Amino acid sequence: MAPLSQRRHCRHPVNVYEDVGALRRDVAKLATQCGTRTGEAELVATELGTNLLRHAAPGGYVLYRQTADGIEFVSVDTGPGMPPARRPDAAVSAVRPASGGLAAGLGSIRRMSTEYDCYSSTGGTVLLARLGGRRLSSGGRWRHGGVNVPLGDTGPSGDAWAVTADAGLAALVVDGLGHGDEAAAAASLGAELFEQGPVVDPAVFLRRAHEAMRGTRGGVGGVCVIDPKVSRLAFAGIGNIAGVVVSGDGKQHLISCPGTLGTHMSVPRVQVRHYRWPQGATLVMSSDGIRAGWSLSSYPGLLRHDPVVIAATLHRDFSRSTDDATVLVVRDVS
Repeated sequence: MAPLSQRRHCRHPVNVYEDVGALRRDVAKLATQCGTRTGEAELVATELGTNLLRHAAPGGYVLYRQTADGIEFVSVDTGPGMPPARRPDAAVSAVRPASGGLAAGLGSIRRMSTEYDCYSSTGGTVLLARLGGRRLSSGGRWRHGGVNVPLGDTGPSGDAWAVTADAGLAALVVDGLGHGDEAAAAASLGAELFEQGPVVDPAVFLRRAHEAMRGTRGGVGGVCVIDPKVSRLAFAGIGNIAGVVVSGDGKQHLISCPGTLGTHMSVPRVQVRHYRWPQGATLVMSSDGIRAGWSLSSYPGLLRHDPVVIAATLHRDFSRSTDDATVLVVRDVS
């Protein structure tokens, strides 16, 4: 499979009804640019924004971005969640239209979406809707996706992530130092290098990234290569990129080496460490815009959901307001 490198999300707060109109107009412009049906995109944006005002306290926000062939929406709030009788209990939500209220609006969104998923608890609701293209979650061993939100909600992000998957999988998270255009330029060079060819050895890639990023302000990065044939994950990281492998009740933390990519100093010390990759495991990688201390055991049933829903939930609860923030999730669904 060709490498998949995702654009950053725009974050649109929804706290008053005027915010819904502004969201609809922004999404209409994006739909025109990417060839998505404008009317459907506007309707989904309006329904998501209106539901946040009616059913979440106090409001919430909508993440949206252009995909390769459409638009991805992620509605996020902090509670009180759906009533238990209407709460999804599977990886793809089974919410059906009702006579009114939240489920009625979600039913129309679901009908227009290529993919739809929803996770709700008393801590809040995260809803995913993708318009256009084909189903990303059909077939294959791997499911992967992420959330990348720039500081200030719009504009360039100094973070980037990329994934390439076939029988095995390679994943990258790179974080340019600071934020803004210069950080984005540094991170983009790392992601572009990843896309140029298969990544087999994480250490070799990071040494190449160090050279490619010279002349930028530099950054940090982490690379995983998963070989399911031998149930092994190889990881190398430079700087504060966090990674965790979750399987059942077990958790393995991925350990990076100190240093910075792209500086004029010598190549940072790179050490590849190996970890078990149990069948059905989940990998979570994040930039330092995400605080440590999260545990997926605090979110019953979350691991059954789309990786973007998992990433958006962790981003909601653990992102810092002072930096770009990225969460990448890879699920082994074999």
